[in-house]
Amino acid sequence: MIEWLSVGFNALWIIGVGLEVAALSFADYLASQQKQRFWQVVQMPTLRIIIDLGLVLFCLGLVGCASAVWEQILWVAIALILILLIWQSRKVKKHESTTRQQ
Repeated sequence: MIEWLSVGFNALWIIGVGLEVAALSFADYLASQQKQRFWQVVQMPTLRIIIDLGLVLFCLGLVGCASAVWEQILWVAIALILILLIWQSRKVKKHESTTRQQ
């Protein structure tokens, strides 16, 4: 019998890792095209949101894969911190766009 909950949690962390690889690969491409350093490109607000979202999916996937309760609590805490970072990045991005319009 297939444990669908386990399949779902494993899919989350795999999608998260895939998103990370895609975002970092795109950042490397942009850095080479714009002749900038890789870490400067990674700090762009849009890429930070994508990278953090991939990390959140990874953490949420590991919540279901962890066997000990303390591990699950740790992964949830890390995911919540990353969600806070995404929220702050979104606010900064929104603030930057309103300042440009003025």
